[in-house]
Amino acid sequence: MSDIRLLGRAAAGVACAVAVLVPGAAAAATDNSAEQSAFTLTVTESNQQTRTVTLNCDPVGGNHPQAAAACNQLQLVNGNLQRLDARAGNNCTKDRRDVNAEAKGNWRGTPVEIKLSAPNPCELKARTGAFFDF
Repeated sequence: MSDIRLLGRAAAGVACAVAVLVPGAAAAATDNSAEQSAFTLTVTESNQQTRTVTLNCDPVGGNHPQAAAACNQLQLVNGNLQRLDARAGNNCTKDRRDVNAEAKGNWRGTPVEIKLSAPNPCELKARTGAFFDF
């Protein structure tokens, strides 16, 4: 009879542990979704050719060809798109092929948006690195 009681107490203990842990796991999943970052990026050149990609961070994804590098850049500036500045030896020509870029989305739950203009695609890449390089 004591074996049955011991087994019953063990089962009750496991049930209590599960009841305590399951809400914690649900909260962790909810907190993790708040940490996700997602963007829609658009680049329009002077000839009106428009390209659009998606970029997801935390976890990295989307159809951006350099998603990991773009997310790393965002990490360095804590999602502040105004601080994106990858200029490190700009060797761009002075040709005029105006390009406009726009990013809308959220960084870890905070809405962010930026619109930029550059004289050509090389200058845009020099300023924003991998973020608008697609």
